[in-house]
Amino acid sequence: MSHPGEAAVELRGVGKRFRRHQDRRGTLKELIVRGRAKQTQDFWAVRNIDLRIPKGSVYGLVGHNGSGKSTLLKVMAGIYRPNEGSVAVDGRLAALIELGAGFHPELTGRENVRLNGSILGLSRREIDGAIGEIIDFSGLGDFIDEPVKNYSSGMYVRLGFSVAVHMKPDVLLVDEVIAVGDEDFQRKCFDHLYKLRKAGRTIVIVSHATTLIASLCDEVAWLDHGSARGIGRAQAVVDDYLTSVNSGEDAPLRKDGPEYAAHRTGSGEVRISSVEVLGADGAPVAACVSGEPLRIRLAYHANERVVDPVFALAIRHESGPVVTAVSTRITGDDVPEVDGAGRLDYLQSPCRLNPGTYQIDVSVLESSGTHALDAWTSAADLVVRQARGLHRGGLISLDDGFEAPVTHVEPAARD
Repeated sequence: MSHPGEAAVELRGVGKRFRRHQDRRGTLKELIVRGRAKQTQDFWAVRNIDLRIPKGSVYGLVGHNGSGKSTLLKVMAGIYRPNEGSVAVDGRLAALIELGAGFHPELTGRENVRLNGSILGLSRREIDGAIGEIIDFSGLGDFIDEPVKNYSSGMYVRLGFSVAVHMKPDVLLVDEVIAVGDEDFQRKCFDHLYKLRKAGRTIVIVSHATTLIASLCDEVAWLDHGSARGIGRAQAVVDDYLTSVNSGEDAPLRKDGPEYAAHRTGSGEVRISSVEVLGADGAPVAACVSGEPLRIRLAYHANERVVDPVFALAIRHESGPVVTAVSTRITGDDVPEVDGAGRLDYLQSPCRLNPGTYQIDVSVLESSGTHALDAWTSAADLVVRQARGLHRGGLISLDDGFEAPVTHVEPAARD
C-alpha cells in the first residue's frame, strides 16, 4: 500500500541528448568513398527536468509534437539512459510506448504474453493466472495463436495494452499509442485506467486529448521544446497550455480562387467574395475558442441593384451534420438592398460550438428565398478550440444546468 508523499517516479535534472550528423552518408558506397560525416550537432530532446510523481497518482504529460514527452517517457521506462541527471522508479514498471515493442514477431500472441510476463518478473503461476483475462480483454479470439507479425496495428495495441495493465504493474507508462485502437477498445482502455487509478496504481500518460488529461490526471507537466514550462494541478496546467496553443493560431484559413468554383452555384447577380473568421481584435484567425465571441464576415459584391436580398449561413461539422443554419430573414436583420461592394457579419456571442473542425456554407437568395443568387458550399473552414476548463460533450454547449438535488424522498406507499 502506498503512503501519501512517497514517490513512485522521481527525476532530478534529467537531460537526454541525441547527436545529429549534418552531412549524412546515404549509402555504403558514400561511407567508404567519403568516410564518416565529420559535422555533428548535439540536440537536447529534454533537459533540466525535475519531476516527482507520487505513488497512487495519475500524472499527465502534455505539449506540442516534438516537445520531448515521448522521450521523457522512454527515459522513465529505461529505454533511454539520460545523459544528465538521475531517474528512480519504485516498484514494478510496465510501459506501452511503441507499437509492438517487446513482441517477438515470429512468436504467437499467447507466447508473447508469456514472454512479456517473464520479462516483467512474474512467475509461471502468476502468468497462467492472468493469461485468460489478458486474452479476453484483448478481444483477439483465435488470432491469439497466430504469429504477431501478421497482426494489424490495432491488434498490436490490443495485445500490448492488455499485457501491460494485467501484469499488475506498480507504475504504468502509457503513450499516445492507444489512439491507434478503435473507438470501442479506446473506451475499454480508459475504463480500465480508471479502475487502476482506484486500485492505487501509479499511471503516467502522454496524450493530446487535453480533456482526458484534465479529467483523469491529478498533476500534469507541460513540456515545451524539451523544458518543463509548467508543472502542477491538472486543470490549471492544461488551461495554461490551451491558452498558449489558442493564442498561437493566428494565421487565417480562407478558401477563395478558381479552385473552389466547383462548390458554387447561383445566377450571379450577387457574389460573396470572401468568408473570414475574425478574432476579438477584428483580424482574421485560424481558430476561435469555444465560449468566446465568434464573428464570421461575409464580403460581397452586387453586380446590379438587388432589393431585399436574404443572406444565409450554415455551419456543418466535418463529419457531416449541420449544426446550425441562420439567415437574415430568420433573425430579423433584413437587408433593404445591395448595390456594389459591401460586407455582413454574423456574430455568435459566446460561441456555442464545442471544439472541432467545421465547414461554413453561405448563400444569397432573392427576396422570396426560393432562388439562389449565389450559393457557396465549404466557403471556409472553422476550427474551434477548447477554452479553459472542461467542455461539454456533443457539438454545441447550451445554457442548461441541474436544479438543487432532492436528498430526502419519501418512499412510495404500497398497497
